[in-house]
Amino acid sequence: MQIGWLISVMTLLFSVGMLQNNSSQIARVRTPFEVWCGGDDDLTRRVCHAVDEALDASPDFVASDGKRWGTLLVTITENVRWKEIGNRTQVFYSVEFTSVDDKKLGSKKGSCWNDDFRICGAQILKWSRSVVRKIDPKH
Repeated sequence: MQIGWLISVMTLLFSVGMLQNNSSQIARVRTPFEVWCGGDDDLTRRVCHAVDEALDASPDFVASDGKRWGTLLVTITENVRWKEIGNRTQVFYSVEFTSVDDKKLGSKKGSCWNDDFRICGAQILKWSRSVVRKIDPKH
């Protein structure tokens, strides 16, 4: 009888743990985002593309369009600057974060190399996670 009771208690505890794990996964809210590109040259478009890919691959964000409420707008504000260093090109960008109601959430500057734009995407993803709390403090 004691073993049956022990098995029942262990089953109950396991079930409660599974419910808690599942509810935390269900409760995850993905912030909608849009990447806007203020420049039109190839390097700028490649930075914008890297940012779009990084945010889209993140479990914290989901692509959106149409400036829906709660959307994080990530804007590469102008054509990137660049500098040749040996056989490589260093790319310098400026990014602004705003809400759909034009609330300024922050801005940053960064750089990466033209042979790995994923670094730019990763930098901006990190900053995006930080500024999204200004739209929705529950994040």
